[in-house]
Amino acid sequence: MSNSNFSKYFMVLENLKYLEDDGSSEADSHERQICNTKQSLEHNIAELKKYIPEEINVVTKKTMRILNPSWLQNELHSDVLTLSDTNLELTYAVYLQYMLLELAKNFNFNSAAKEDLISTRHLTQLIKAVQNLSVYALRRRLHNKFYESSVFTGANEGTKLNDCDFKYKLLLLSIEIFERFFKIQQLHIANAMEMVMRDYMAAIFSVRLANALKMCTLQELTLKGLQKKLNYLWLHVSKVDYLRNILLLKSIQNVPTEQQIQLHQELLQKVLSKDGFTTLVATLYIAHSSPQKNIDASTTAKPQLLNDKEVFEVIANIVAFHGHTQRAQSTLMRQIFEFLKTCLLNENAMIDCMGAGLLSLRRLYDLSEVNRCEIIDVIANKFSTLSRPKDILSGLIVLEHKELSLLIATIYQLFCSSTVECLPSELLIPYQPLLLQTYHHLLEGYIQKQQIASIITRCLHNRTDAELEEIIAKLYKQDFDSHWQQLHPRVIIFPNVEQTQLTVKIANSDMKDEFSASLALPELLMNSDHHQLTYRIFMILLKEMSNILNDDANEQKEAQIELLQSEEEFLTFLNSKYHIKVDILLSLNTLISHQQLKTQIGEHSLDFLRFLRTLLQQRLDVHVKANAFRQQTEALDQTLLILLTITQELLQQNEQIPLTYQHLAPALQVLQKQTPNLLIQERAKCLLTLLSGEFKAKAAQKSNAFNTARTLVESKESHLQVYGIQMLRDLLRQRDSVTLANAHLLIALALSTLKNRESYTFLNCVRLFVGLVHVMESEVLETLSDEYLNDQAILDYRLVVGETMLQVGRELGPLCYKYKDVLLNCFMHGARSPLNEFRMSSFSNLAQLTRILCYQVHKFFQELLNLIDCELNIGTYLPAQRAATFVLSELLEGIDNLLDFEEMLLPIYRLLKKIEADEKADIKVRQHAANGLKTLMQKCKKFLFPATQLQKEIRILGLNDTYENRG
Repeated sequence: MSNSNFSKYFMVLENLKYLEDDGSSEADSHERQICNTKQSLEHNIAELKKYIPEEINVVTKKTMRILNPSWLQNELHSDVLTLSDTNLELTYAVYLQYMLLELAKNFNFNSAAKEDLISTRHLTQLIKAVQNLSVYALRRRLHNKFYESSVFTGANEGTKLNDCDFKYKLLLLSIEIFERFFKIQQLHIANAMEMVMRDYMAAIFSVRLANALKMCTLQELTLKGLQKKLNYLWLHVSKVDYLRNILLLKSIQNVPTEQQIQLHQELLQKVLSKDGFTTLVATLYIAHSSPQKNIDASTTAKPQLLNDKEVFEVIANIVAFHGHTQRAQSTLMRQIFEFLKTCLLNENAMIDCMGAGLLSLRRLYDLSEVNRCEIIDVIANKFSTLSRPKDILSGLIVLEHKELSLLIATIYQLFCSSTVECLPSELLIPYQPLLLQTYHHLLEGYIQKQQIASIITRCLHNRTDAELEEIIAKLYKQDFDSHWQQLHPRVIIFPNVEQTQLTVKIANSDMKDEFSASLALPELLMNSDHHQLTYRIFMILLKEMSNILNDDANEQKEAQIELLQSEEEFLTFLNSKYHIKVDILLSLNTLISHQQLKTQIGEHSLDFLRFLRTLLQQRLDVHVKANAFRQQTEALDQTLLILLTITQELLQQNEQIPLTYQHLAPALQVLQKQTPNLLIQERAKCLLTLLSGEFKAKAAQKSNAFNTARTLVESKESHLQVYGIQMLRDLLRQRDSVTLANAHLLIALALSTLKNRESYTFLNCVRLFVGLVHVMESEVLETLSDEYLNDQAILDYRLVVGETMLQVGRELGPLCYKYKDVLLNCFMHGARSPLNEFRMSSFSNLAQLTRILCYQVHKFFQELLNLIDCELNIGTYLPAQRAATFVLSELLEGIDNLLDFEEMLLPIYRLLKKIEADEKADIKVRQHAANGLKTLMQKCKKFLFPATQLQKEIRILGLNDTYENRG
C-alpha cells in the first residue's frame, strides 16, 4: 500500500465518531441514545464513502475477492448476498470492514522492521475501529437466543432493522474478516481484543446453532472451517479467555439443546487437551477474583461473588461429571497431578487455587473404582522412587533437593490440605514404614520433616483402635504385606555441608539401613501435638509387650529351643525372640519422659491402673514358677519400671492419693522383696511411701528439691538452667533417693540441655554427666555413644556430645577400661565418617582416650594404625590429618614401660619418621610427628641410659663404735 493510501485510511479512522465519544450519559433517555447512535452511523458512513464511493454490494464483492476463501465461495454460490444501504448498521459494517481488510492486507503489522512500525496513535485508532466493528458486524448479528443473556442484553437494541432475521451469510463473511484481525499481534495489546473475541466466538456458535435448527444449511467444509477458527483462538490467542467465553455462552438460559451439546463438547474437548485443567482453573479463579472484566458496560446488575470454596466446587462438578468416559476421566486425573506439581513449583503465584485440583481429584476418586485404582497407582509410583530405585549404583543421586521437596509436598497436599478436599488417609497405611524412615533420616529444621510428621500423624490418628493396633504390631514385628513399602536399605538422605539442602543417594553396598520403629515413632510422637494419639500408641505398645511375654511363657512350657542349623535361622530366632521386645522397650522408655503423655494417662487412669495390676500379677506369677526364665523376667522388669515411674509421677502430682491406687500396695510390697533389680526396688519403695500416707516432711522435701531442680533445668533461661544443674549435682552427691530413682530422666534432661549454645550451661551440663556416670556408668556412656553416632542429629550437637564423652572418660580415669569397647568403637566409627569436622573430632577424642587407655592399646592397635594411615594417605582435610597424627603422639606420651609395647614401637616410629621427613606434608602434621619422635627418643634414652642415682647410707652406731670402725 502506498503511503498516501495508508495515511488516507488512518485519516478516515481518526474522523470516525464512536458512540462512547459523543458525551451521552446514563441519564439520557432511550430515544436520545438511539438518536445519537443514528447520527454517529450517518456521520461515519459519510466519512467512509469519501474514500470508498462504490455501492454497498460492489464493496461486498471486492471484500470477497480480497478474502477468496473457497468454503465461503461455495456457501455464497447458490444464494448471492445482496444488501440494501438503507440499513445504517449493515452499511457501516460493510464499508468499515472493507477498509480495515485493505489495511490488514497491504500492511505487515507483525513485522519488526523499522519501516513497518506504526505510531501508538495509529495503533490505538485501529484497535478502536476493530472493537467498534465487532459491535455492528458480530454482536448485533447473533441468533436471537443469545440476547436472552445479560452478557448480550441491549446488543440488538438501537435502530430497528427490518432484515435482522439473522443473515448468516453476512455473518460468515464477517467471521472470515475477523480471523485476519486476530492474527495481528499488535491488536492484542492490553487485552484489547478480549470483547472482540467473545463476540467472534458467539458469532461462530450462532451460525452453528442456525445450522442445527435448520434455519440454514452449512456444508461440511464450512463447519470444519469454523472449528479450525475456534482451534486457532485456543492455540494462539488466549486459552483463559476462550474457556471463559465458552462458560459465558453455556450460562445463557433457554438455549436449545443442540447449542448446549455443542458448547459442552467444545468445553470438554478443550479441557481434555494439553493444560486444559490448568486453564479451566485459571479461567474460573480469575473470573472469580475480578468479575468486573466479564460484565458488559451496559449491564447494571452487580454480580454475586462466590468464595473460593464455591468456585472450587464448580470446577469439581465440571471435571467429575458422570457422563465423562473413563478415558476422559483418566486424562483429567493425569492433568490434575500435573496441575498440583505446577502449583507447588510456582507456589507464590498458584498456591491459592490448588484446592481446585485437590477437590476435583477427590470427586474423581469417589466417582468409580477404576479411578481409585489409578490414583493409588500414581501414589505408589511416587513412593517407588525411594523404595525401589531403578539403579543402585553407589553414589548415584536418586533425588535432588528440589525433587524430594516436591514429592513430600505433593503427598502433604493430597492428604493434609483439609478435611474435605484431601484424599482418604487410609491410602497411606502401606507407606508408614517408608514415611517413618524418611522422617527419622531428615534433620531438624527442615519443613519436609514437619510435612512428613503431619502425613503420618493424620493417617494414624484417623484409624480405629483395631486398625491402629494392627499397624503398630506390623511396624514393630516388621511383618509387612506385599504391597507395603519401605525405604530401600541402601537409600540414604544426605544433607549438604551447609545443611541447607537434602540429597537422596545410593550408599555403598556395606551400608544398609534397616527399619527400626523404636527410633522413628517415639521421636515423631514427642514432637507432635496429637497427644491423644501418643496415649493410644503407648497403651498399644504396653499391650503388645504383655502379649509377647505371655507367648514366650507358653512357648517355654511346651518345648526347649531346638538346635539352629544355619546363620539365617539364628538371625530369625534372635529377631523373633529379642528384637521386638528391645524395640518396644526402647520406645516405652523414650515416651515416658513426655509430659503430655503423663497428662493423658492421668485422664485415663482407670485403664492404666488395670493394665498395671495385670502386669504386676504376671511378674509375681513368673517368680513363683521356679524363677522361670531370666530373659522373660528382665523384660517384665523393664516394662514394670516404666509403668512404676509414670505411676510415681502421677501420684506426686496429686495432693490426695486416689483410692484406686491403694490396691497396688500389697503387690508392690511382694515385688520389692522378690526383684533383684535395684531400680525397681527403689521405685517400689517410693511408691509404698506415697501410698501409705507417710509422706513426711523429709520425703516431701526430697521430692520438692528434685522437682524444683528439674523445673529449673527445663526452663529456657540459661542462668536458671545452670542453677538447676548445680542442684541436681548436689542431690547426686548426697545419693538422694528421689533423684536416683529418676536417673534415666536426668539423662534425657542433660541431653536436651546439651543443645544450649551458652558455654556456661554446656560446661555445667558436662559436669552433670560426670556426676551421673558414678550412678549409672554403662547407661550414660551407651546413651552418649548413640547420640554421637546419630547421623540425623545436627553436627554441632554431635561434636558437643563427643566432648562430653571425653570428659566422662577422664572422670572415670583408668576405670573406663570396663567401657573401652563402647568408647573406642564409637570414636573409631566416627573416624570413618564422610563429614570432615566430625572425623577430626573423633581423631582428637581418640588421642585423649588412647593416652588414658594406653595399657590396653594392644587389643586395638592395628585397627587404630590402619585408620591413621588411611586418613594420612587418602584424606584431604588437613585438620583431620593433624588430629590423626596427634593420636600417635599422645599414645607415646602415655606409655610408661617400653618393654610392654616393644611390638608397636617400630610401626609407630616408621610412620612418624615418614611423616616428619615428607617436606610436602602440612607443617603442623610434621610438627605433631616430630613431637612424637621426640617423646619416643626421650623415653628410649631414659630406658637405655638410666640416670645415676645418688645413694645415701645411714648407719646407727653403738656407744662403743667409733667413726673409723664404720664399714
